[in-house]
Amino acid sequence: MNHPVEVPGCPKGLTLKLPAVSRGPLARYACSWFAKLAFGGLFPKETLKPHQRGKKTKEDLERMKRKLLALMLGLGLIYPVAAGAEVKDALLQKLVEKGTLSAQEAEAIESRKVELPAALKGLSIGGVAFFDYSFGQTGGATKTNYNRFTLQRGYLNVVDEVTPWLKVRITPDIKSSSTATGDYTVRMKYLYADLSAQDFGPLTNNALRVGLEHTPFLDFEESMNGYRMQGSMFQDKRGLITSSDPGVSVLGNFGGKLSREQVDEVGNSSYSGRYGTYHIGLYNGGGYGSTTENNQNKSVEGRLTVRPLPDMLPGLQLTYFGVSGKGDANESATGRAQTWTNNTGLLSYQYKYLTASAEYYAGKGSFGGDTTSAKEKNGYSLFGKFTVPMYDRVALFVRYDTLDPNKDVSNDKIRTTIGGVSYKIHGNNYLVAAYEKTHDQTKTVDDKKGQVVLQLAF
Repeated sequence: MNHPVEVPGCPKGLTLKLPAVSRGPLARYACSWFAKLAFGGLFPKETLKPHQRGKKTKEDLERMKRKLLALMLGLGLIYPVAAGAEVKDALLQKLVEKGTLSAQEAEAIESRKVELPAALKGLSIGGVAFFDYSFGQTGGATKTNYNRFTLQRGYLNVVDEVTPWLKVRITPDIKSSSTATGDYTVRMKYLYADLSAQDFGPLTNNALRVGLEHTPFLDFEESMNGYRMQGSMFQDKRGLITSSDPGVSVLGNFGGKLSREQVDEVGNSSYSGRYGTYHIGLYNGGGYGSTTENNQNKSVEGRLTVRPLPDMLPGLQLTYFGVSGKGDANESATGRAQTWTNNTGLLSYQYKYLTASAEYYAGKGSFGGDTTSAKEKNGYSLFGKFTVPMYDRVALFVRYDTLDPNKDVSNDKIRTTIGGVSYKIHGNNYLVAAYEKTHDQTKTVDDKKGQVVLQLAF
């Protein structure tokens, strides 16, 4: 768009119409110089004496011609710079005005911009895969050795922001069993819609989630731990809870979000509520791996996380997770659905070079149901990660789990120790080397595993 610009050196009231991209300091200076050169002679401030009027000398006419020619040449040099450069992008216009880009460069950049079709706006596609090489032994009455390459998981994430208040996600899951090297199966891990809701007092960034969705605890824990590619989390590993289940839930933050500086200090942008986060839902209870719902009962699951000192210690969080419902199995003696309860406390601290967490669990039954009847259980998990400050691509991690799967029985505890090192290749792509040992008091031989895992993310 052309804008009238009053240029110093021109007679009062005389303006030049210049495109927006040519109104920078350099263009204005050039216009002013040529105007002074031309108009200073064409419209001199002094006036001719009466006896000189109408008696222009040949020299006066020649001088006027030269100045007119200079004016035409000057405008000819200036205007082509902007004549075709009708830059519409506000950012590009600003860069031209500041002299960061020339008008031609801005025009060239804008001409290369490609507008996405309306159907693709707000759409993002990504994926994560765990490619594993493991060797070791499986315990029991006797040991069984193994040495194999395995694609443990392959997720394709498709997210579409349909409107500012409606977001949809679909995630197929490519899976193989831990003992198979082929025969991969595809199942649905997530397929849900998020409907954004208004803030309500201290509850902010609220959403109603409907579909095959995250259960409240595991995704939160995995976002802190960061080593899902090595193995599943404590309660998931022991079959106590699942990561996805059909249902409906509400989730959000307490008191807005952490600042960018605080997120950088914590080293994790997930679940970044300033004073914490919450997630409460009603689910089938059987998990996304269950093909049938074996009873008509539903389970209530909820997580409440508090960040007590966001300004002093933004990485410190206290979490409670609870479940009340029925497992996806019946009591063999009565035929009634098994009780499923879970009470978990998690103390965690995150810093860009350090992550530490302590988790305690006590409950009865499990999401899939126990053998014959629901059992009282308890256990705990400790985790630590240290990132090398001088070379933050390298991190060391260690984890220890212990579970008593039946408090009515002695000598049945399961203890797992994991240690390893990770190398950050780029972004969320990692190479991990780890060693894992599990001692089950009911087995003669321990499980032992060495592994190298490549996590690919795009």
